[in-house]
Amino acid sequence: MVRTNSRGGDRSQSQCQVKILYTRVPMRDGVELGVKITRPDAEGRFPAIMEYNPYRRIRKPLGDYREEYPPAVPYLAERGYVIAQFDVRGTGNSSGWSKDIYSADERQDGYDMVEWLAAQSWCNGNVGMIGKSYSAVVQWQVAVQAPPHLKAIIVRSANDNVYTEWTYPGGVLRPYMFDSYSALMNAYNFSPPDPDIVGEKWSEIWQQRLENSQPWGIGYISNQLDGPYWQDRSLSTDYGAVQCAVFVIAGWSDCYPTALLRAYSKLKVPHKRALVGPWGHWYGEEECAVPGPRIDTRPLYLDWFDHWLKGIDNGVMDEPPVTFFVKRYSPPSARMPLEEKGFWRSEREWPIARTQRTPLYFHSHGKMSPEPCEAAVEERDEYPYNPGVGITSGIHWGGGILPWGTPIDQRWDEAYSVTYTTPPLEADLEVTGTPTAVIYISSTAEVAYFRVKLIDVAPDGTSKLVRYGGLNATHRDSHFDPEPLTPGEVYELKIDLKTMSYVFGTGHRIRVAIASADIQNAWPTAEPAINTIHRGRRCPSHIVLPVIPGQNPELPQPDLVRLSNADPQDLSTPEEYSITHDLVNQKTIFRIAPVHVPEAAGFDLQQHSSLTVSTVNPAEAVLKAYCAYTLKQLGSDIRIEANELTTSDESAFRHLVQLTITVDGKLHFNKSWSHTVPRLLN
Repeated sequence: MVRTNSRGGDRSQSQCQVKILYTRVPMRDGVELGVKITRPDAEGRFPAIMEYNPYRRIRKPLGDYREEYPPAVPYLAERGYVIAQFDVRGTGNSSGWSKDIYSADERQDGYDMVEWLAAQSWCNGNVGMIGKSYSAVVQWQVAVQAPPHLKAIIVRSANDNVYTEWTYPGGVLRPYMFDSYSALMNAYNFSPPDPDIVGEKWSEIWQQRLENSQPWGIGYISNQLDGPYWQDRSLSTDYGAVQCAVFVIAGWSDCYPTALLRAYSKLKVPHKRALVGPWGHWYGEEECAVPGPRIDTRPLYLDWFDHWLKGIDNGVMDEPPVTFFVKRYSPPSARMPLEEKGFWRSEREWPIARTQRTPLYFHSHGKMSPEPCEAAVEERDEYPYNPGVGITSGIHWGGGILPWGTPIDQRWDEAYSVTYTTPPLEADLEVTGTPTAVIYISSTAEVAYFRVKLIDVAPDGTSKLVRYGGLNATHRDSHFDPEPLTPGEVYELKIDLKTMSYVFGTGHRIRVAIASADIQNAWPTAEPAINTIHRGRRCPSHIVLPVIPGQNPELPQPDLVRLSNADPQDLSTPEEYSITHDLVNQKTIFRIAPVHVPEAAGFDLQQHSSLTVSTVNPAEAVLKAYCAYTLKQLGSDIRIEANELTTSDESAFRHLVQLTITVDGKLHFNKSWSHTVPRLLN
């Protein structure tokens, strides 16, 4: 059952008054974490819920505490929980400094904070965690340490492997790490704490930060292969270390449904649940959450924590543990729709036991069918590597962190790809799970990348991207120890696409498109090449779809609280988002300028970047990124500007950072970093 509610459900539980407090908690080395506590304004012992990130969210209370972020904070505090939010050490209103994302000290802080919360006089000894994105990844990093008082977590939008699911998908650098994230975090991490919260020590804390912090991008570019740096930060190293109850929540239009559903399938914990909606990188209850249908997930949080932190027998153990939205076709658009077509369904396990792994084989003349290719003589399809391919792909987030940058009609990219297409379907076909492409390839180069797209072709010819996956073929056996290709030799690649739940409609066709670039999402490999897809009896290239027959018997409809769709007036538009082909100079330029955040809550944020790729010499790629973060403190304008230049050639990557800080227009701090590393088979 999906219940409609414009404001969100409250499970009819009594609500209490709330108060907001600030404190500083010393860590083992003397670093003090700035902590914001939102709690019931009442005597008693309450469960504690922890959330933390480096995004400078520990600020003065808003006029209406119910507007605090994330929306679960005031909601849960009103219902008998103490919510503790803190800034990562070296960021925001915490002291110390930060040299790396997810540092060992930061991970230890998470453990220590769980135990600190449990020991407080107002805590009943039970601690949970909640959070999205960074605040979700760190939940894994705390949970694998198994702090004794951590009983339950709710992980919204998180990777399980930081290398493959975030920084280097398929073994190639993701441009996002430098076109958006790195410069932003430099501007944030070198900003001062808030004197209204920290007090007189704010200047001392800031100076320590300026003297000791360094750009996180140095770590990204220096660790091109999987290894201890990424493994220490990743749940996938040891799923079995997690001992608390786990609720994972994802969105099909977000970056991480694959990682979260994979984690769900591998965890061995007291109890686990999974919810996947149509959404992008938002909580379902956020007013700007798209695509809909928008669901208030706060009542689900409450039920989960009530059971595990308060010991209430409320039936959460009896419900089907997996709930997801099954999508249907809607025309592609550069902006996320207000609502996707489809329906909700629950399942008792993941992967679904009744899955029928269905291969579709590649044939000559671009055909694809369930029958294997029986040609005794090897057949092949060649195509030139064009590093400018990918203009229709959208951004890897599934639409960016903002509701634009989604995939558009794929036909432009298909003109530069090898494609295989089925005849029109005679009946609806549901594909739910993780498709796998098995392709036999060769290349004239020692390094080559292969991007596989799964596409829904509508009766009018519109080509809609459904899912994709990619692999640097030198990583075919290992992300730790890649091996070059021998030009002309045939290799088998197995490429998992992003996990999905989608109905290909009657009369539609299923298409697979293969190319060797995706400019918005994969740094171009260095060598020009002619790449080949091999077919035939000895090289049966195909894709395997997880086809799902109907439930028998059908489970009841999930009990969800439906919210009204987002107001289109609340959806942002980028200042610039463009891809340009410079035919004279033979270059492709990807430009992005996210929405300018003007003077709000005392700060101003501006960003823009450009990635330029040579289509004749793909080794030459240049990414320029800029971020300016301005805030008002003690009557002064403090401006932190980060300029970055990340480049590649045939042999190396180079990353340069220039940081400039002014106070009321006068230079306060200036520092640069330059880092060059050899290019490792990419």
